[in-house]
Amino acid sequence: MRTNHLESRRRASVSPSKQSGIYDLLVQRLVGAGYAFGERILVRELAAEFGVSRQPIMSALNWLAADGFVRIIPQVGCQVISADRNAIADFYLMFQRMEGLLAELAAARRTDQQLAELREQQRRIVSIANDRDALRDHYAELNRNFHQMIAAMAHSSLVEEKQSANFNMSDFFINHAIGFDTLGAGVAQEHESIIDAIARREPSGARRAAEEHIASVAAAILARTERNID
Repeated sequence: MRTNHLESRRRASVSPSKQSGIYDLLVQRLVGAGYAFGERILVRELAAEFGVSRQPIMSALNWLAADGFVRIIPQVGCQVISADRNAIADFYLMFQRMEGLLAELAAARRTDQQLAELREQQRRIVSIANDRDALRDHYAELNRNFHQMIAAMAHSSLVEEKQSANFNMSDFFINHAIGFDTLGAGVAQEHESIIDAIARREPSGARRAAEEHIASVAAAILARTERNID
């Protein structure tokens, strides 16, 4: 009995870093389509997996609910959000406008060194544009780095922080609906349009190119969502 009591205390005493680690791992699973749309997430199973009490699991799930990945349903539990077309469309409308703003600011504020680094990152993306296996394995990280570089050019830490959080949700929708292996040469060409406008220091052109890029990704996701519903 004493051993069980001590074990219970150990499981209940979870450090903030441990709680954050649980949250980060669940985000990775959600973004990587480790859970399906509408799938229930069982607290007791996660508690057993991580060797902790229910409290840190519920804390992580509440954070995920605040992020929009899951819903906490009283008397039912936790459930991954479903693929609602309007919700996805609204998210990407917001996402593309924020990305357009960052690109607009980047065109006005970027340095030559930052531009050179962005072009080098684009070369990495182009090198795998026609390789579906490489796209599946590496595109998400390369693409996020590309957009993070544009955000850094904008020199607007508040907007950059807000948009950075949105990328997890965007990757979540991409992985569930179409997969990163479907994004290749077309997306790479859209990146070139953004780079060209930033290089020419044309804020309105950079904003337009960035918004069109995000809109094209959204259109592919929504088209697949509609087919799945049908």
